[in-house]
Amino acid sequence: MASIEQEGDKLVPRTRHEPSDGALESLLAEQSRGKGKHITDVLSSLVLNSRDGSLLPSERVLAERFGVARMTVRGAIDALETKGMVRRIPGRGTFVQHPTLTHSEIFRSFSEDMRMRGMTPGAKSYRARTRPATRTVATNLDIAPGEPTHYIERIRTADGIPMALERTNLATARFPTLLDVLGRDDSLYDILGRAFGVRLESARQTVTIARLTAAEAKRLEVAEDDPAFLIERISVDNMGKVVEFGRSLYRGDRYAIRMRVSPPPQGG
Repeated sequence: MASIEQEGDKLVPRTRHEPSDGALESLLAEQSRGKGKHITDVLSSLVLNSRDGSLLPSERVLAERFGVARMTVRGAIDALETKGMVRRIPGRGTFVQHPTLTHSEIFRSFSEDMRMRGMTPGAKSYRARTRPATRTVATNLDIAPGEPTHYIERIRTADGIPMALERTNLATARFPTLLDVLGRDDSLYDILGRAFGVRLESARQTVTIARLTAAEAKRLEVAEDDPAFLIERISVDNMGKVVEFGRSLYRGDRYAIRMRVSPPPQGG
């Protein structure tokens, strides 16, 4: 993760996930205002211009830079933490925390969901191949075990930030040329509609909690053993046919699950 060090009378970013060049210098220009409010404003702007997970300067560095007591700095950081803009990890520091996204019961693709939130969807670490269906995959796709299936795996991003490790399976017999027309950043559902005339209608989802492996955590750029939502999805088209079976990992620090709960129907 990135952090910021003091170099002379300036704050400069350390290695990874640093704020944009010159962001702090311009934000620190107006230091004639009240120190407490000024520090809060500077840190708020820094957070908004930094990548999720960036490490903020320590209380000591900030106190020395602004010439105030550490208690004043602590109060400003407390205010940001109350707003959910940062999170403190004992022994490690204070980190930028972008808003949590709500995963609702509305059925839409990842790409469509991110665009509706004003974010740019993307992908990286794209892997795709055709392989025989395991018994579990075959059962969920309603095909025979051993039949060829397309397996697609990629890290889904929003504004360049890893959000989910998406893994999904589709029957090769129904979508023979899928891997030829699906690009790394493409919406799978858009491609299914345009290239194969599929209109997805609904999905059955199961959500459980999972611990990320070291490899999964590295790809999602989070700490090993961080919790994640494991979402198992079976998507169905408007004819009632199963289209895909997927098991994807969504970052636990970036998502919340929202469900609608209703009372049971009244008896006669």
